[in-house]
Amino acid sequence: MLKDKWYLICPAKELKAGKIRKLRILDEDIVVFRDAEGRPSAIEDRCCHRNVPLSLGEMKRGCVVCPYHGWTFDGGGQCVHIPSLAAEDKIPRSARVRRYVVREQHKLLWVFVGEEEKVGQCEPPPIPEMDIWPFVAREHIFEADLEAAAESLLDPYHIAFTHSQSIGTLLGSIEELPQNPDFHIDVVKDGLIGHYMRENTSSFFEKQYFGTDPQIQINYRFYYPNLSRLEITFHDRVLLILEHIMQVDETHVSMTQITLWKNIFKPFPWFAKFFMRRKSDKIVGEDIALLQAQRKIMEQMKNKEGRVREVSVRGDAISLAFRKYWRAKLKGDAFVGDEAFEGSEEAEDVELEEDGRALGATASIDV
Repeated sequence: MLKDKWYLICPAKELKAGKIRKLRILDEDIVVFRDAEGRPSAIEDRCCHRNVPLSLGEMKRGCVVCPYHGWTFDGGGQCVHIPSLAAEDKIPRSARVRRYVVREQHKLLWVFVGEEEKVGQCEPPPIPEMDIWPFVAREHIFEADLEAAAESLLDPYHIAFTHSQSIGTLLGSIEELPQNPDFHIDVVKDGLIGHYMRENTSSFFEKQYFGTDPQIQINYRFYYPNLSRLEITFHDRVLLILEHIMQVDETHVSMTQITLWKNIFKPFPWFAKFFMRRKSDKIVGEDIALLQAQRKIMEQMKNKEGRVREVSVRGDAISLAFRKYWRAKLKGDAFVGDEAFEGSEEAEDVELEEDGRALGATASIDV
């Protein structure tokens, strides 16, 4: 599992004073709360006395109180009160639980899961739009393959089919070969960045509001290891979709989708939020249904054959670039730019030849 990284907790406004938020990240159980000064804190979800989950307890004066014997822990994980302690005794130094570093950035709360001394080796991804644009956010936990879930938002061709009932027309279509789209893909140290054009196949009413330009530019970005962004600009209107993916345990992933917008239904902010919430939930529901079904087949194939077989074509360029980057990073390869793909043993098994004969070749991919 991907340790020593920052993971999204929730929008900062969702962590209320006096409330405990329970998380599971990378098989680690964590409780998040605000201390007496209102600062976000995160500690292990375990009382060191008799190993009862602290998430079953309550908050008092910015500390978590264990429901079993009342042992009380502050934001640093230190036990600060033991009701049964004799008056002449001191709280044992070992009466503490693990603490996690929490950071608030651009209205989002992030927790560092890993060795605390490595906190400075990476940063949460920058999302300055969170400070100025309205947004809606919701977390979804379900069974899926982590790589497949992380790849899904960047996949350009699935939109017209998976999301035909939600945003399929609004985001337009991509012409099939031979009018092959030009996927601009740049590999950077912390992920992928690029853009491509889609044909504007919006409905009549959508075009009246979002514009009649024949093509729409899609800008995409992946921040390793867990955040994808898709930005669509319609003149002065912008729709920005963020997806944060993380491993919950061996079988479950968490997908938090954050939808931001600029100058969309601006005179009616309440309707904009209602509309975007419903649209976001619909989009994620469509993805989850396929990702869950996909995982079952992948697991069956791995159990029977020891590997997953897939067929890829030139239109999968962004997905293949993502996989090459993802797998090389998991292996520990250093990335500087596009040249990082060259010579990587972990690079995707699919090799798309320049002549058309190899475009449909079967690729055996170990997942």
